[in-house]
Amino acid sequence: MSIQPTDIAIFLVSFAACVYCIVLSRRLKALQNTKDGLGATIMALSESISAISSTTKETRAGAEEVAARLAHLLAESNQMCARLESLTQSMKTTHTNTSQQVNKAQIELSTMMRDILDQSKERIMDMSALIGQMRDVTNTVVTDSGKLVYQIDESHAQSRTKQDYRYES
Repeated sequence: MSIQPTDIAIFLVSFAACVYCIVLSRRLKALQNTKDGLGATIMALSESISAISSTTKETRAGAEEVAARLAHLLAESNQMCARLESLTQSMKTTHTNTSQQVNKAQIELSTMMRDILDQSKERIMDMSALIGQMRDVTNTVVTDSGKLVYQIDESHAQSRTKQDYRYES
């Protein structure tokens, strides 16, 4: 049996295909590597997503707490408004001892208005502090996520450079 040129060509083509498959297998293993490859990037992104979702849950809980506080404050203010209305109505209906009632009402209104003003200032400061805390948490999460993605991109670029060097040599 003699060796034909087509046999040599078929052998060379199959040998080249084997070499190509070996190179592809090595690249796939390097890509799936959980330390430097795409697997590490996916794991880091999954951790970032879970951190963001937990921060979102915390923010929602804080917002619900603020909403409950506001509902309570609104109920108190409605009660005070009703009380003010009843005082105003009683002042209009009763004309006896008007000067004493007017003075008493003015003192009570002044006191209530000071109380309301003080309470509203406290509530505004509380809400401002909560908003600042929510911004700090959001900025921290966004900053940490950005740093993590930058580190992932940097490590991925380094691993690609190492892989290209290995394949070239």
